[in-house]
Amino acid sequence: MDTNERGQEQNITLAKDAQINVMVNTTNSDDAEINLGNVFHSMKQKRRVYAWVIALCLLAGICAPLLMYQFSKPKLTVASVVTLNYDVMVPTVQNGVASFLAVPVTDLTAPDGTELDLSQILSSYVLNNALTGMNLSCPISVSQLRSNLNIQRVLNEDSRRAQELAAKMAEEKNAGVFSQAQSIELAYDSKFIVYLTNGFEDENGKSLLYLESDELRLLLNRVLDAYNDYLVLTYADMKLPEDSFSVIEPQQLDILESLELLRSAVDGLNDYCENKPESVRAYRSWKTGRTLDDWYQALQTNREVSVDYLYSYVYTNSIVKNRDTMLVSYRFQLRNAQSKLDTINKNIETVASILKNYKNDDIFVSMQESDSSKSTSTTTDYFNRLILEQATNYQKAAEMEVVIADLNDKIAKLDSSENSSAVLSAQEEILEEVENAIENSRQLYSQIKTHMEEVHESFQFTHYLSHTSAQGKERGFLAANMTPMLIGLAVGALAGCGIWFCSALIPELIQTNRPKKAEKEVAA
Repeated sequence: MDTNERGQEQNITLAKDAQINVMVNTTNSDDAEINLGNVFHSMKQKRRVYAWVIALCLLAGICAPLLMYQFSKPKLTVASVVTLNYDVMVPTVQNGVASFLAVPVTDLTAPDGTELDLSQILSSYVLNNALTGMNLSCPISVSQLRSNLNIQRVLNEDSRRAQELAAKMAEEKNAGVFSQAQSIELAYDSKFIVYLTNGFEDENGKSLLYLESDELRLLLNRVLDAYNDYLVLTYADMKLPEDSFSVIEPQQLDILESLELLRSAVDGLNDYCENKPESVRAYRSWKTGRTLDDWYQALQTNREVSVDYLYSYVYTNSIVKNRDTMLVSYRFQLRNAQSKLDTINKNIETVASILKNYKNDDIFVSMQESDSSKSTSTTTDYFNRLILEQATNYQKAAEMEVVIADLNDKIAKLDSSENSSAVLSAQEEILEEVENAIENSRQLYSQIKTHMEEVHESFQFTHYLSHTSAQGKERGFLAANMTPMLIGLAVGALAGCGIWFCSALIPELIQTNRPKKAEKEVAA
C-alpha cells in the first residue's frame, strides 16, 4: 500500500502556470473594515469648512420656527373666572317649625334649588345675544363660537383634597382604598372658568379665521353678560306687587264690602313684603333713602290705625248701606263655603281610608359582620305625598271653618240690627274715612312698587353672577417662539455634526471597498 501511494505521489506533476495561495488567520472578506482614526483625522482636516456648515445649520434651525410662526398665527386663549352672586333657600327648623332660610350660594346650585345648568352658556339663545350688535373683523357664526368655548368647574377644598388623596393612593397601588376614594361624590365651588380660543374654522373647514385680541376678550365678556341675562330672565323674582286697590270703589260698593276688599289688598301687600329675602328687604333706595322694611313698617301702621279700626267699628255696629243686599250676599257666600268644606271633608275621608289600608314596602337589612338580617319598612314617595295632601286638607278645612263662622256671625248681626238714625247719619263720616284709608293704602302701594322697580334695576337683581375681565395676553415674538427656537437650535447642531461626520466617513468607506472590488476582478 505504501509503495502504491508513493508511486502515485511521484506521478503528480505541476502545471506551468499553477499557483498556490496560502492564507493564515484571514477574516471574512465580506466584512468592511473602517479605521476610525482616519475618519477623525479627516474630520480634523475639514473642521474649518464644516464650522461654517454647522453655523448655517444652527441658523436654519433658529429661523425655521420664526418663519412658521409668521405663516401660522398662534391660537390665543382668553379666560374669565365667573362667581355666582345670589341666595338660595335652605330648609331649616326654627322653634320646632320647618321653614326656609336664604343663604348665599356655596356651590353650583341654581336659585330655585336645582343644579345649575352650565351648558346653557353654549345655548343658541345666549350665543345669539352675545353676537348681536358686534361688528367683528371676521364674521363668526354661533356654531363656530360654540366649538371654541370651554367650561371648567372648580372643585371645592374638600373635594380637591380627596382627589389628591386618591391620586396618591393610586401611586402607592392601594387598590382597595383607592376604589373607595373614587366613590366619593365630588362637590364644586360657586365659581367656574370659561375659556375662549382664537382660530375659528370656516364653513369649509379648510382655513381658520382669527379675531383680534381685543375682539376676543370683548366677545367672551359679551357671552358671560348674555348668560347673566338668561339667569335673570329665568330665575329672578321680577314680579311687582299686585294692584288690588284700584278695584275698590266705596261709592258703588257697600261700606263693609269696601273694607273687606281693603283688608284683603293690604294683607296681600303685607305678604309680598314679608316673603322677600333679607338682602332685598335691606336694600336702601338712593332716591328716598328708605328700605323695604321701612315701607313695611309704614304699611303695618296704616293697617292697625286705619284699616283694622274702621273694619272692627263697621263690623261691630253692622253699618251697611243696604242691609237686605248684604244679607243675600253673605248667605250666598255661606252656601259656597259650606259646599267647599263638604268637598274638603270628603277628600280627608278618602285619604284617611287609603292611609289606613296602605302598607309600606318591606325590606331586609343584613347586619354587618353577621349572617343575620332583620325586616324593616320603608316609606315611598306616594305615601309621603298622601301625608302632605292630608295636612293640606286639614289646613283648608280649618280655614273654611273660620270663614263659615265669620259669615254666620255677620248674618246674625245683620238680622238682629236695624239702621237707626244715628247710624245712618254716621255713614257719611265713615264713608269718608274709608276713602281716606283706601287712598293712604294706594299711596303706600305706589311707593312700594316704585321702590321695588328700583331694586329690580339695581346690581343686586341684574347681576346673578360676576366675572373677571377676560384675560389672556398674547406673548411677544421671541417669547412665543423661544421653545421652538431651542428645539431648532438642537436639531441644527445635530444635523451639522452629522453632515461633518458623514463627509469624513464616506471616503473611508470608498477606500475600504476598493480591495474587495480588486479581489472580485482577480477571481473572475
